[in-house]
Amino acid sequence: MDIYDKILQTLPQIVSKAWLISRFDEDAAGKIKPKIVLKYFGFLVLDKKKRVLMFEGKFLKVKRTKIVIPLDKIELASLHMINNLRIKWRGRRGIKHNAVFQVGELDSLGIAYPSKKAAEVWSILINRAKTMGHKTKMKKK
Repeated sequence: MDIYDKILQTLPQIVSKAWLISRFDEDAAGKIKPKIVLKYFGFLVLDKKKRVLMFEGKFLKVKRTKIVIPLDKIELASLHMINNLRIKWRGRRGIKHNAVFQVGELDSLGIAYPSKKAAEVWSILINRAKTMGHKTKMKKK
C-alpha cells in the first residue's frame, strides 16, 4: 500500500486550494465550444462518500461558480501544459465537459501558489478513487 491508497482509505474528503482557469465543452461531433471563464479562486474537494469531485470558487467576491463532477463520469484526469490539472467528463447528450485547474500548494506562511507537484498528486488521487469505486461496484454484483 502506498501513500495515495492510505490517504484515500483514511480521509473522507480531500481538499486543496485551486484556480479554475479554463472551461470548454465538446459536442458529439468533436466541435469545441469555449466558455468564457474568469479566474475563479476556490477549493477542489474529492468527496469519497458522495463519489464526486467538486470545485467551489468565486471571482472578486462577486461571481460564484460550483462544478460537481461524478467520479464515474470522469474520462481523463491528467497534467496539462506542465503544471495544470485537466479533467474531462461525460455529460448528457454526448457532450464532453473539460475544465483546467491550477492546484495550490501552501508555503510556510500559509499562502497558496500553483504547483506542478500538487497537480500530479491530484491526478493520481482522482484516478485511484475512480478505480476504487469500480472495484467496490464489482464486489457488490
